[in-house]
This record gives sequence, structure tokens and C-alpha cells, in this order.
Amino acid sequence: SFLKLKIENMTEQHEEILEKDETITRKAEHKKYGLITVAAGDGIRDMFLDLRADAVIGGGQTMNPSTEDFVSAIRKLNCDHILTLPNNSNIILAAQQAADVLEDQDIQVLPTKTIPQGLSACIMFNPDADLETNLSEMNEAIENTKSGEVTYAVRDTTIDGLDVRAGEFMGIAGKKIVTCVPDMMNAARNLLDSMLDEDSEVVTLIYGEDAMKEQAEQLEAYIADKSDAEVEIVNGKQPVYSFIIGVE
Repeated sequence: SFLKLKIENMTEQHEEILEKDETITRKAEHKKYGLITVAAGDGIRDMFLDLRADAVIGGGQTMNPSTEDFVSAIRKLNCDHILTLPNNSNIILAAQQAADVLEDQDIQVLPTKTIPQGLSACIMFNPDADLETNLSEMNEAIENTKSGEVTYAVRDTTIDGLDVRAGEFMGIAGKKIVTCVPDMMNAARNLLDSMLDEDSEVVTLIYGEDAMKEQAEQLEAYIADKSDAEVEIVNGKQPVYSFIIGVE
């Protein structure tokens, strides 16, 4: 009798979940655009939501979302056009495969390979503009955004003549490791030196789980000594990367 009751309860719970899913799908507001993006870290997720993202899929360098994750997110929306921002070169293929699976929908996968590129694209998104204008403006923003990260090395190696030692901090500009030093802040300063130039106008400084706001503020002061760029500090709460830096 207990087993029968438990099975009945599980069945009822399952039906309730299905009903809730159907309700969400039925009640999804019809819109011209749906914006789907990928992020790791509650602070970065909230940034995307503030920039009108309809869905933020969890994932990043160490946890790539699957094609099914994208398909599930897309199916919950009711939009004429879906704009997908993978924000990592390793995730673009999964996003594109989801678009291929749902071929009856208009799904545009923008080539965002970093969080700063995704944020810049979202900033340029205009829900009142036509699709062609949005794609043009967002892609231009992607191309004009420099991205950098500070993270720690997990093993000794040599890349492009640079010695990388396990446990030290790397500064990565784009896909190139520009510095590897024992101190996290020195790595961040060296990285900024490689990214800033006379055309730099805005720097987005996102500090992660293993960094503090005070350290981000120290970098803000460092930027002020070297550039006239405006600095925005964000508590991204992301794993892996002590700092994620965007320069526009």
C-alpha cells in the first residue's frame, strides 16, 4: 500500500510539473524578439537580464551547455526572431545545432566568443528595430570589443615562447596569453597594458569569486592613470576567472 501511494504521489507530481510547463508555454508573451545568452556567475547573469535577455543558460569555459539546453530555452519563448549569444567559442556549435533542429523558427546565432562581446551585443540590441539593423549593430559591437581574462594556470607549459607555470596567474587577451606571473593583480595590470590604447572609451571590469571589490577598485585607479576610458565595475561572481575585462 505504501509503495502504491508513493507511485501515485510521484505520478501526480509529474503531471503537475507537465501542467506548469504547458502553462508557461501557453502564457509566454508573444514578442518580436527573444534574446538567449550564456553565462556563469550570478552577477553576470543579472547583467544580461537587466539588458533584456529572456533566458540565461548556465555555462562557460568549464561547463558547456548542450544543444538540448538551447532547444529547451527556445521552446519556452514565443517570438518571431530568436537571437542567441553563446559567449564562448566552444559553445557556438551547440547553439547552431539547436537552430538546425528548430529549423521552422528564425534563430540567429551571433558569434559572441566572450562575455564582454555578449554584453556589448546586448547593449546594442533594440527591440523596436528591424532584424537586419539589429544584426548589423550587434555584430559591429562584437567586432569592436576587446576581451581579456585573468585566471590561474593548471600545469606547466610554454606557449608562443611564454613560460606558463602551474598555480601562477595568466592574463589572456583574446586567445593569446600575454602574461603569466605569481601575483593576480600584476597579471591584471599587465593584461590591461596590452588592451588599453588611445581609442579605448569604456572598460568593463567584472571581478569573480576569488577577487574582491577593493582589488577591482585598485585596477580602476590604474586604468585612470593610463586612460581616459570610463570604467564600470561589476561583481560577476563567476568561477575560474578572477577578472573578465571588456574594452570598447
